[in-house]
Amino acid sequence: MLAAIAVSAALSGAALFGDPELAAALGGMHPAPGAWVEYLIRSRGAGDARVRVTALAEGAGGGYWLEVATVHESGIAGAARLLVRGDDGSAIERMSVMVAGQQPLEIPLERLGPALPAPRAIPRVQRLGSARVRVAAGAFAAEVSRAADATVWRAAGVPLWGLVKARSRRRSIELLAFGASGGRSVFPAGRDHGNGSDSEK
Repeated sequence: MLAAIAVSAALSGAALFGDPELAAALGGMHPAPGAWVEYLIRSRGAGDARVRVTALAEGAGGGYWLEVATVHESGIAGAARLLVRGDDGSAIERMSVMVAGQQPLEIPLERLGPALPAPRAIPRVQRLGSARVRVAAGAFAAEVSRAADATVWRAAGVPLWGLVKARSRRRSIELLAFGASGGRSVFPAGRDHGNGSDSEK
């Protein structure tokens, strides 16, 4: 149950992990260590969440660590630490999760079941040109793309995906803050979160 709560809290608000239309419109990610972004995500029927995504050091043997920390309007706070491969972060090799006040748990991927959405067909991406867009983090000259019903505004200088704003039938995303460096883990220091942390059996 703890693992399910943590995965839900950390990932359900993060549309980037579960919405193929948005992922297609975003394209590749540039996970420079220390880069971070923070978004307000409004999901239909699921309420609002603040989500911070931080790129950490590369993992042994390639790939990189990505942390997703979420605070939901319900008060549930959780985080997931993922070892991922691929520019879109879709190949998850290891996962640790944590609910505020609890010890991290490494989650065997075969135990996740529906927590990780089943892949769907990738929609065609249309480039719609450029536009000026203003969000909580400031004003940006953005490139606009659409995939199926999802529209995405991206700007150079915003780390990771370049995502400034996104809208689809299911959710909206707005950039609150970002930094090219200084991102830190919310997990306890000195642990590999997957090599020495507790595991869900």
